[in-house]
Amino acid sequence: MIQKFVNRFMAAENVLREKFAAQHPDAYIDIMKAVVSVIGEEDAYGEPDATRIHLIDDGDYQGTLLFVIAAVGYQPSDYWYVKVGYGSCSGCDTLEGIRDYEDGPPTKEQVDAYMTLALHIVQGLKSMQTEEA
Repeated sequence: MIQKFVNRFMAAENVLREKFAAQHPDAYIDIMKAVVSVIGEEDAYGEPDATRIHLIDDGDYQGTLLFVIAAVGYQPSDYWYVKVGYGSCSGCDTLEGIRDYEDGPPTKEQVDAYMTLALHIVQGLKSMQTEEA
């Protein structure tokens, strides 16, 4: 766990909560973009860049998503990654389970669950360039 990212996440909790309350995320990449947008110092060289999130998905109906985030800057050398498991139904996939195929704006309980999922994602981020934990 990279503590400075968790601290930034916690400081931006209201921003994320408002974003998730406005509409349901369609996919895990939407949650990743939201998380990275609040943990990186905006346009700061060497910080995680929400526009440079790369997704590797070798699964089918279920599997593991591997998100690789590049740093801000020309030809970045700093990267972070996080793995997220997913399933094929609301009973075996966290994101689908939260949404539960409901229409309409997210409920308070759903927003809380999206926030928990986002926190687990930021807690799972690992640096590719150092042994920073």
